Amino acid sequence: MNDHPPRRRIFHDTTDRGAILVSTPLDGIRVLDVGSFVFGPAAATVMADFGADVVKIEPPATGDPYRYLHQMPPLPACEEDYCWLLTSRGKRSVALDLKDAEARDILLRLVRETDVFVTNYPPRVLESLRLGWDDLSPLNGRLIYAHATGFGDTGPEVDKPGYDATAWWARSGLQDAVRARGSEPALSVAAMGDHPSAMALFGAIM
Repeated sequence: MNDHPPRRRIFHDTTDRGAILVSTPLDGIRVLDVGSFVFGPAAATVMADFGADVVKIEPPATGDPYRYLHQMPPLPACEEDYCWLLTSRGKRSVALDLKDAEARDILLRLVRETDVFVTNYPPRVLESLRLGWDDLSPLNGRLIYAHATGFGDTGPEVDKPGYDATAWWARSGLQDAVRARGSEPALSVAAMGDHPSAMALFGAIM
């Protein structure tokens, strides 16, 4: 059971009622987003939409590499980081070097106070950082540990990076199936597979 005090979102309307306190389904739920790009983080984003208090852990100096995707062709050029705004809305962020002992202590303190831990780091990364289920579950008996990868948890390709354009769009055959005969392979929209996959992860968490 969640024992955190419930949060309330404040909405302002144009009537004379002023501010309205509204309960949301995940009031009082705390989520740690320890991932990158979209697959794991987008699931945490939807939890934030439903009222969860989501804290995203990012590496110092650079942050999540997804912050810079909008600068890469062939995405439309824009001054606003629209990819990041879409997938990382509603979160707070903490910069931690998870290889540093002091930073790890901070993260473990957060784990003890959280309800859901979301990550899409490959198994080898989680093992090196000691952030697997066996590492974290003894710290928090109520913890929901949500882990998603492009190629699963076992097998010869388990540690391959599962980027959307390669693991989902190209390898599935969609890149070839939707193009006109004789034309170049079709390009997918950014995170075209990651976003629906993240919704499956969100559903599993719920």
